[in-house]
Amino acid sequence: MPDNQASNDEWMIDVMGEDRLSMEEEMWQRQSIYRIPNFIKDRSKNTYDPMLVSIGPYHHGKPHLMPMEEHKGRALRHFLKRSRKSNKYFLDGMKREEKVLRASYEYLDEKWCDSDKFLQLIITDGCFILEFMDIISGTPKDYSNKDPIFSYYGAIIHYNFVMRDLLLLENQLPYLALKTLLTLAEVRQEFPDENVDATFLQMMMFPSSIAGTGSHMLDFYMKGLFHERKGDPDHTAAIIEETPSASQLNRVGVKFKTSSNFAGIEFKDDFGATLHLPTLNINDYTISTFHNLKAFELRGTIRRDFNSYLCLMAKLLQSVKDVALLKEARIINNYLDSDEQVVGLMKELAKDTVLDKDCNSSKAQTNMTRHYHESMKHWRNGVKMIVAEWFSYLKQNYFRNPWSAISVVAGAVLLGLTVIQTVYSIKSYAKQK
Repeated sequence: MPDNQASNDEWMIDVMGEDRLSMEEEMWQRQSIYRIPNFIKDRSKNTYDPMLVSIGPYHHGKPHLMPMEEHKGRALRHFLKRSRKSNKYFLDGMKREEKVLRASYEYLDEKWCDSDKFLQLIITDGCFILEFMDIISGTPKDYSNKDPIFSYYGAIIHYNFVMRDLLLLENQLPYLALKTLLTLAEVRQEFPDENVDATFLQMMMFPSSIAGTGSHMLDFYMKGLFHERKGDPDHTAAIIEETPSASQLNRVGVKFKTSSNFAGIEFKDDFGATLHLPTLNINDYTISTFHNLKAFELRGTIRRDFNSYLCLMAKLLQSVKDVALLKEARIINNYLDSDEQVVGLMKELAKDTVLDKDCNSSKAQTNMTRHYHESMKHWRNGVKMIVAEWFSYLKQNYFRNPWSAISVVAGAVLLGLTVIQTVYSIKSYAKQK
């Protein structure tokens, strides 16, 4: 009996301990690279797994990705040669950040418990990212002009494939690893923190306004699309009337214009109703980026800007007519086989989205919906008034007695029959010709 009581006491302490709760909070805060649940992966095959290059531990060693390991090793050798420092120097320097780097991952297999093996992976993959992106940004390097990956033209040829893989949630490397590599290599010596951030952003071609704010490349990409907003997001369900499609909005006079970025999404109703949206390139590479941005925002941030944008676009694009309309306005560049695929893609992306009523997309959706229904209400009221006035005129002038009413109806029927006869005569003549 005493043994059971002691066991219960230990269980209560283990479950309720404040230290464990504080450790959990710290763990959640440090994590930024997550596993995609299988039930989500099963919906969209091949949109969450790398096709060409693995980055980090989650997909390392898969057979179809092994050919790129040789190229990653070459990037490491060139990076070390230019830095004039040994691989041990970088290993020792990265070891000081190992605890934080490990904590960035939601889950690590047992094989990555080996410290050297884990850090060698981080260093090798980090050098590949830095070398490839530096070449893309235009910086001359010491590779052969016939190098299949790291010559300028080799990098251009592989750019879409590599960038697709670098923007997968499960295929990320902590920014701390890239920053540590640049710092250890002493890329720029004065004001190292600021200059390392600037160097990285220049390599990645990200806006300077997001310096030091991202936890990895996908996070930087997200923050480059949507500027930071102050205040907590509002995830409560918005009470909105049925949202109109693009063609429905067009019928009530709404114009569509491109905005320079996602921060410029808005609906204006001052000098003519206009919906401003950024240009969206849809191709086989960007589809996976959309899915991974959505997954990362839902799992790794409290913001829902991209989710709200996807919901807005799915509402606008209900048919191929809607796609054609936004293509004409240069809001959509469709590189898929058909416009039907765009409609299907947006419906799929909009599943399980969580909205933020305070973000630009939700505000635009609310305002354009209100404008549409008010316009339709005025139109319906106007039609009703015209019809009422017409019937009032007929009643006053032709329906005062039964014979007048009969003559009006007979005249209408005769006119209708005449029109039908004329149409059939024209068709018969056309067939004879």
